[in-house]
Amino acid sequence: MAKYTRLRYDVTEVPLADLVREVMAEDDLEGLAASERLATRETDQSTPYHRRFYDNVDVITPVYRTLARELLGDAVDDVYIQRIPTFRVHLRNSVAVGSWHRDRDFGHDPAEVNYWVPLTRAYGNNTLWIDQEPVHAEYGEVIVFDGANSWHGNVVNDTDTSRVSMDFRTLPRSAYQPNDRKSVSFGLPFRLGEYWDTI
Repeated sequence: MAKYTRLRYDVTEVPLADLVREVMAEDDLEGLAASERLATRETDQSTPYHRRFYDNVDVITPVYRTLARELLGDAVDDVYIQRIPTFRVHLRNSVAVGSWHRDRDFGHDPAEVNYWVPLTRAYGNNTLWIDQEPVHAEYGEVIVFDGANSWHGNVVNDTDTSRVSMDFRTLPRSAYQPNDRKSVSFGLPFRLGEYWDTI
Protein backbone atom coordinates (compact mmCIF):
# COMPACT_ATOMS: atom_id res chain seq x y z
CA MET A 1 0.00 0.00 0.00
CA ALA A 2 1.35 3.45 -0.92
CA LYS A 3 2.47 5.58 1.98
CA TYR A 4 1.36 8.79 0.31
CA THR A 5 -0.16 10.43 -2.77
CA ARG A 6 1.63 13.13 -4.74
CA LEU A 7 -0.48 16.02 -6.10
CA ARG A 8 0.64 19.03 -8.14
CA TYR A 9 -0.50 22.63 -8.48
CA ASP A 10 0.46 25.61 -10.61
CA VAL A 11 2.83 27.84 -8.63
CA THR A 12 2.13 30.77 -10.96
CA GLU A 13 -1.55 30.57 -9.97
CA VAL A 14 -0.85 29.84 -6.29
CA PRO A 15 2.50 31.56 -5.56
CA LEU A 16 2.95 30.47 -1.97
CA ALA A 17 6.75 30.57 -1.89
CA ASP A 18 6.79 34.12 -3.29
CA LEU A 19 4.37 35.21 -0.58
CA VAL A 20 6.36 33.51 2.17
CA ARG A 21 9.60 35.11 0.94
CA GLU A 22 7.85 38.47 1.05
CA VAL A 23 6.42 38.17 4.57
CA MET A 24 9.69 36.73 5.89
CA ALA A 25 11.77 39.41 4.12
CA GLU A 26 14.06 36.69 2.75
CA ASP A 27 15.20 36.46 -0.88
CA ASP A 28 16.25 32.81 -0.75
CA LEU A 29 14.36 30.32 1.42
CA GLU A 30 16.88 27.57 0.71
CA GLY A 31 19.67 29.87 1.87
CA LEU A 32 18.35 30.42 5.41
CA ALA A 33 21.28 30.28 7.82
CA ALA A 34 22.23 27.03 9.50
CA SER A 35 21.01 26.54 13.05
CA GLU A 36 23.38 26.81 15.99
CA ARG A 37 21.41 24.27 18.01
CA LEU A 38 19.17 21.29 17.38
CA ALA A 39 15.44 22.10 17.58
CA THR A 40 13.29 20.16 20.04
CA ARG A 41 9.54 19.55 20.21
CA GLU A 42 9.35 22.55 22.53
CA THR A 43 11.36 24.90 20.27
CA ASP A 44 10.65 23.75 16.69
CA GLN A 45 7.94 26.42 16.23
CA SER A 46 9.78 29.30 17.87
CA THR A 47 12.27 30.68 15.34
CA PRO A 48 12.12 34.28 14.08
CA TYR A 49 10.97 32.81 10.74
CA HIS A 50 7.94 31.24 12.40
CA ARG A 51 7.12 34.50 14.13
CA ARG A 52 7.16 36.41 10.82
CA PHE A 53 4.97 33.77 9.15
CA TYR A 54 2.34 33.67 11.91
CA ASP A 55 2.40 37.46 12.39
CA ASN A 56 1.44 37.69 8.70
CA VAL A 57 -0.89 34.70 8.51
CA ASP A 58 -3.76 36.97 7.37
CA VAL A 59 -1.73 37.65 4.21
CA ILE A 60 -1.06 33.93 3.71
CA THR A 61 -4.60 32.69 4.43
CA PRO A 62 -6.34 33.65 1.14
CA VAL A 63 -3.67 31.90 -0.96
CA TYR A 64 -3.64 28.91 1.41
CA ARG A 65 -7.42 28.58 1.03
CA THR A 66 -7.14 28.84 -2.76
CA LEU A 67 -4.64 25.96 -2.71
CA ALA A 68 -6.84 23.89 -0.39
CA ARG A 69 -9.91 24.40 -2.60
CA GLU A 70 -7.92 23.35 -5.66
CA LEU A 71 -6.53 20.23 -3.97
CA LEU A 72 -9.83 19.15 -2.42
CA GLY A 73 -12.00 19.73 -5.48
CA ASP A 74 -15.49 18.29 -5.06
CA ALA A 75 -14.68 17.08 -1.54
CA VAL A 76 -14.33 20.64 -0.25
CA ASP A 77 -17.82 20.68 1.27
CA ASP A 78 -17.34 17.31 2.97
CA VAL A 79 -14.36 18.21 5.17
CA TYR A 80 -13.21 20.72 7.71
CA ILE A 81 -9.80 22.26 7.14
CA GLN A 82 -7.09 23.35 9.56
CA ARG A 83 -7.78 27.07 10.03
CA ILE A 84 -4.11 28.14 10.28
CA PRO A 85 -1.55 26.09 8.34
CA THR A 86 1.50 24.88 10.23
CA PHE A 87 4.79 26.41 9.12
CA ARG A 88 8.01 24.37 9.13
CA VAL A 89 11.63 25.42 8.72
CA HIS A 90 14.21 22.65 8.44
CA LEU A 91 17.42 24.60 8.87
CA ARG A 92 20.78 23.06 8.12
CA ASN A 93 22.21 21.27 11.19
CA SER A 94 18.77 21.00 12.77
CA VAL A 95 15.34 19.40 12.44
CA ALA A 96 11.94 20.84 11.48
CA VAL A 97 9.95 18.75 13.95
CA GLY A 98 11.47 17.89 17.30
CA SER A 99 10.25 14.29 17.56
CA TRP A 100 9.02 11.36 15.49
CA HIS A 101 5.30 11.00 16.05
CA ARG A 102 1.83 10.05 14.91
CA ASP A 103 -0.56 12.99 15.12
CA ARG A 104 -3.18 10.91 16.98
CA ASP A 105 -0.75 10.71 19.92
CA PHE A 106 -1.23 14.47 20.35
CA GLY A 107 -5.03 14.58 20.31
CA HIS A 108 -5.62 14.57 16.56
CA ASP A 109 -8.52 12.56 15.20
CA PRO A 110 -7.50 9.26 13.52
CA ALA A 111 -9.66 10.22 10.49
CA GLU A 112 -7.54 13.29 9.64
CA VAL A 113 -5.58 13.55 6.40
CA ASN A 114 -2.29 15.50 6.17
CA TYR A 115 -1.25 17.72 3.24
CA TRP A 116 2.47 18.56 3.21
CA VAL A 117 3.39 21.52 0.99
CA PRO A 118 7.14 22.08 0.40
CA LEU A 119 8.03 25.64 -0.59
CA THR A 120 11.61 24.67 -1.52
CA ARG A 121 13.27 21.49 -2.78
CA ALA A 122 12.85 18.66 -0.28
CA TYR A 123 15.47 15.96 -0.68
CA GLY A 124 18.08 13.92 1.16
CA ASN A 125 18.10 14.67 4.86
CA ASN A 126 16.21 17.96 4.65
CA THR A 127 12.88 16.32 3.84
CA LEU A 128 9.91 14.75 5.55
CA TRP A 129 10.16 11.04 6.34
CA ILE A 130 7.07 8.83 6.46
CA ASP A 131 7.44 5.40 8.09
CA GLN A 132 11.24 5.64 7.88
CA GLU A 133 11.36 6.60 4.20
CA PRO A 134 12.41 10.04 2.90
CA VAL A 135 9.90 11.77 0.64
CA HIS A 136 11.57 13.80 -2.11
CA ALA A 137 9.41 16.61 -3.47
CA GLU A 138 9.65 19.87 -5.38
CA TYR A 139 7.92 23.20 -4.97
CA GLY A 140 4.54 22.80 -6.68
CA GLU A 141 4.00 19.30 -5.30
CA VAL A 142 1.87 18.31 -2.32
CA ILE A 143 2.25 15.07 -0.39
CA VAL A 144 -1.00 13.69 1.04
CA PHE A 145 -0.59 11.08 3.78
CA ASP A 146 -2.08 9.53 6.89
CA GLY A 147 -0.20 11.56 9.47
CA ALA A 148 -2.63 10.68 12.23
CA ASN A 149 -1.65 7.03 12.11
CA SER A 150 1.73 6.87 10.31
CA TRP A 151 5.03 7.54 12.04
CA HIS A 152 6.62 10.61 10.51
CA GLY A 153 9.34 13.09 11.30
CA ASN A 154 12.75 14.10 10.01
CA VAL A 155 16.46 13.73 10.57
CA VAL A 156 19.21 16.30 11.05
CA ASN A 157 19.59 18.33 7.86
CA ASP A 158 23.11 17.74 6.58
CA THR A 159 22.36 18.97 3.04
CA ASP A 160 23.54 22.27 1.58
CA THR A 161 20.08 23.87 1.75
CA SER A 162 17.39 24.70 4.25
CA ARG A 163 13.90 23.35 3.59
CA VAL A 164 10.79 25.45 4.14
CA SER A 165 7.30 23.99 4.02
CA MET A 166 3.82 24.27 5.42
CA ASP A 167 1.26 21.62 6.13
CA PHE A 168 -2.38 21.32 7.00
CA ARG A 169 -4.94 18.72 7.89
CA THR A 170 -8.48 17.95 6.85
CA LEU A 171 -11.15 16.05 8.75
CA PRO A 172 -14.33 14.53 7.28
CA ARG A 173 -17.26 16.52 8.65
CA SER A 174 -18.96 13.21 9.41
CA ALA A 175 -16.09 12.31 11.79
CA TYR A 176 -15.97 15.64 13.63
CA GLN A 177 -16.26 15.46 17.41
CA PRO A 178 -15.43 18.59 19.43
CA ASN A 179 -12.23 17.94 21.34
CA ASP A 180 -10.85 20.16 24.11
CA ARG A 181 -7.35 18.78 23.80
CA LYS A 182 -5.10 21.45 22.31
CA SER A 183 -2.83 21.36 19.30
CA VAL A 184 0.91 21.31 19.98
CA SER A 185 1.77 24.10 17.52
CA PHE A 186 -0.92 26.65 18.42
CA GLY A 187 -2.53 25.55 21.66
CA LEU A 188 -5.94 25.63 19.95
CA PRO A 189 -8.73 23.24 20.96
CA PHE A 190 -9.72 20.84 18.17
CA ARG A 191 -13.02 22.65 17.67
CA LEU A 192 -14.76 24.29 14.73
CA GLY A 193 -13.83 27.99 14.63
CA GLU A 194 -10.63 27.40 16.58
CA TYR A 195 -8.44 24.64 15.08
CA TRP A 196 -10.96 23.66 12.37
CA ASP A 197 -12.76 25.80 9.81
CA THR A 198 -14.82 25.58 6.64
CA ILE A 199 -13.49 26.89 3.36
